Amino acid sequence: MVADQYAKPEEVKEEDGEINPPLFQEVLETGVPGFDELLFTGGIPKGNTVLLAGGAGTGKSTFCRQICNNLASKGKQCMYVSFEESIPRIIMSMHSFGWDAQRYIKEGKLLIQKVDPLDVLRMKFGSISGSGSATEITAKIQPLIIPRGFNPEVIVVDSLSAVIAATVSREKNYRIYLHQLFSFFEESGATSFLITETEQMPVKYSSSGIEEFLADGIIVMYNVQKGTVRENAIEVLKMRYAKHQKKIVYFEITNKGIVVHPERQVSLD
Repeated sequence: MVADQYAKPEEVKEEDGEINPPLFQEVLETGVPGFDELLFTGGIPKGNTVLLAGGAGTGKSTFCRQICNNLASKGKQCMYVSFEESIPRIIMSMHSFGWDAQRYIKEGKLLIQKVDPLDVLRMKFGSISGSGSATEITAKIQPLIIPRGFNPEVIVVDSLSAVIAATVSREKNYRIYLHQLFSFFEESGATSFLITETEQMPVKYSSSGIEEFLADGIIVMYNVQKGTVRENAIEVLKMRYAKHQKKIVYFEITNKGIVVHPERQVSLD
């Protein structure tokens, strides 16, 4: 099956109050073993903004770095924006799975940026006092910077939780930033992954709830306690423009990265 020629005229339906996009929706194949099988399109619709939610240590960053590695190895450009972890530590983490991040950086296929969320907010709002006086400024400043001539197929933000932590009580500033960020992704045309920290067994998938509303897709990664051990599980909870399997399945983190097992369902009980 050719992934980007999945949709047929009779399959274009109205779902969740929205009309699916035109025929032959192109998709991004993540290359994460077993994951793309969870989507009947064979991948994530290109241009979608996807929320990747889960508790600490569930593999969210690894999942995104694996996608970047897979695409960069095929000559595609990817941008990884970290609000917390340093660039050397990200490179070291990728190398631990055998992913040659330094090579892709030198070849111009992978761009890793370390950004202080406080600097982002200061740049956009002049101050972070929450005075609301910076609305005029925010219209002129991009929430992220893509270097001229760099056209990423994928943009990863790791993580939105760091931005909202930096705003503390200044929720208004975060909401403005968030709306601009989603508009930025849409205009860039990139498929975007926004990492958010949740409880290990989340009932909400973002810090403010706005992210869930704005996102085209939500992927949830669980760390399920089974007696004295924990089991990794993943679920495509929502994905606009793509039918997907409605089940939670097991995944493992191997020395070569994440492997999803679509045939092995996991109960959250």
